[in-house]
Amino acid sequence: MYIFSNIIISFLGYIAISSILTDAFRNNAEECCQTGRIQAESTKTCTTTLQSLITENNTTLSANCRFLAHICCLSNLRHYFCEEGLKTALRLIPCNDTKLESKDTYQICCKCCELGVRAGREHEDCEPVTVLDERCGEQFTNCCKKAKSLNCDSGFEMGDSGRCHDINECLSSPCANTMKCENTPGSYRCVEGCDPGYIWSLKQGECRDIDECALSRHNCSYGHRCENMPGSYRCIRERNCGTGYQVDPITQTCIDIDECEQDIDEPGYLCKNLPGTYKCAPQNCTFGEKFNAFFGRCEKIQCQPGYNVTALSKCVDINECAQKPSPCKMGERCDNTPGSYKCVQTFACANGLEMQDLQCLDIDECELGNHTCLPPATCKNTYGSFYCQCPPGFIFKYGACVDDDECGRGNSICPTNSFCRNTPGSYACDCIGGYKMLAERAFCEDIDECQISPDTCEQKCINVQGSYYCLCKEGYRLNGDKRTCRDLDECSMIANLCQYHCVNTPGSYKCICPSGFSLERGRQCQDIDECQLNTHHCRAEDVCVNLRGSYRCYFVDCPKGYDKLGNSRCQLSARWCNENQNDTNLRCTISKPVKIVYSFVALPAKIRVPTEIFRIRNSQLTANQHAEFDLRLINARDPYTNQTQTTFEHFQLKRFPPHNAHLSVIKELNALQEIELNIEMKIYTNNLLNSISIMKILIYVSQYDFYP
Repeated sequence: MYIFSNIIISFLGYIAISSILTDAFRNNAEECCQTGRIQAESTKTCTTTLQSLITENNTTLSANCRFLAHICCLSNLRHYFCEEGLKTALRLIPCNDTKLESKDTYQICCKCCELGVRAGREHEDCEPVTVLDERCGEQFTNCCKKAKSLNCDSGFEMGDSGRCHDINECLSSPCANTMKCENTPGSYRCVEGCDPGYIWSLKQGECRDIDECALSRHNCSYGHRCENMPGSYRCIRERNCGTGYQVDPITQTCIDIDECEQDIDEPGYLCKNLPGTYKCAPQNCTFGEKFNAFFGRCEKIQCQPGYNVTALSKCVDINECAQKPSPCKMGERCDNTPGSYKCVQTFACANGLEMQDLQCLDIDECELGNHTCLPPATCKNTYGSFYCQCPPGFIFKYGACVDDDECGRGNSICPTNSFCRNTPGSYACDCIGGYKMLAERAFCEDIDECQISPDTCEQKCINVQGSYYCLCKEGYRLNGDKRTCRDLDECSMIANLCQYHCVNTPGSYKCICPSGFSLERGRQCQDIDECQLNTHHCRAEDVCVNLRGSYRCYFVDCPKGYDKLGNSRCQLSARWCNENQNDTNLRCTISKPVKIVYSFVALPAKIRVPTEIFRIRNSQLTANQHAEFDLRLINARDPYTNQTQTTFEHFQLKRFPPHNAHLSVIKELNALQEIELNIEMKIYTNNLLNSISIMKILIYVSQYDFYP
């Protein structure tokens, strides 16, 4: 159901329950509704108030009529928006291509139909989609069935996405030259057009000139005034342009004066115009000429013999020796000179050779001592020269024999776990720390430091390749010297390591429990139940009450008229009742407790609250019976000081009708407390008191906070 339908239902509900609805309103309902329909069809909106319906004689009728007219307007408008959405989708136009895209009803109808069109064109099933509401599903099915026969309307064309797009007819210039083309969805229209600087006048029916000067649409700068012209305007200058410029009579702008056109002529010079002025430049001379400023003419450059002129009009020396062939004879060397050259005789022996009988013979520099080899290098003669030979382990460099650093070559000349040490003329391989050489430059073996000395580590020594490290036994930690160990004080390092008390021992620790407790799992203190283990010293008629860390012998002394059952129960004596029934003060009545039951509870100190400590269950009572309970604090004391801060508010008796009750501690109890509570239980049968029982709860709070 759409939003407009909800509005109709809401307003109709309001009309149905309105106390001011009259027969006159019903009689005019059709007329009121028709007014709303007309407004929707004519204005496509329902926001206009219908003041014409308000009459002076019947404001009630007019007010109700205005409501109904608005409802009918909304309903008709909803129908219109939905129909427009369906039309858009069936025209294969996207739902967001119209001005109605912001209308919810238009969008939902268009989208439901567009989904059906997509399904139909992709040959999907046209059955209604179950997740859509009934109306949307119906629109989906109808549009799906029509999808295969859909084509684009006139003025539209099919796009790549399978949707129709408007054709812009104005691109083909269908209008007259005097008119403008405006594209419209599916078509176009021709409107009157004007040339630039004119605007269409509806009053005159023609294009009228735009006065740019009056409308401040000109761009005249400072010093100019605007003068309107048909279809345009011009800027007229009101200030002088300055030397070298004149005013253009048409544009009224400052233009440069070309002084070169005013017969300014100097012999040999060319006039070149510049903005606001001009300059005289000498004429260009041909290659080999140079401008003579005095005579104003180009003259040929005269160079001295042996020189040539360049493109820059300079005289430069001619290098005759670079010419081919050379101007000198074979065996002569050509030397260039300024403006000339000279030939020099070149027949001579090369260096290292000497002339003998017109032959060049080798000179033995090593034999003559003319070499430059320094010890330890030796001289080796060659034809025309010599070279210096160094002994093994040295190389000749910078004119002398220097040590050859074999270690610096980057090659692995030494074994693993060693380093190369250079020596004069050789090298040595040294093992790194923690290793020793088995054979010269052969292999570096690990040194087992742990076997060399038993005092290497105080407790444990672990050998590793090239080194070792020390370890400590459990409960010890390695000192800063990395070899001795110190004991760890686990008690101070670890919080709550022991439940009661921690004692540090060499390499470990131990937990201690107070008297009456046994050590469990190495750290927890477990209460010793002297009563269960029969290690107590209570009499046979006493109740042995196990406490946390101790026990207590309690003798139950039953009141007069009660028989003691076991060690913790007092039962009203029937014989005593019969013997004393004539005694008005001691006569047995229904209000006298039938039994008194003693229960003992041992609690640790700082018990978590709330904690349930006692339950009363009456499983044998019948459906017509119920129990009522009353809790009382009888006594609470510290056995050492006889003082206490325990009150009734420390406890809570929670009742579970009809028969049961639970006793809980709801506030933290102080340590070393002895507390006595009474719970009175009354049993009713058919709402008549049947019997009374007393539960005495004796609570012993320990000085220790150990939990089981």
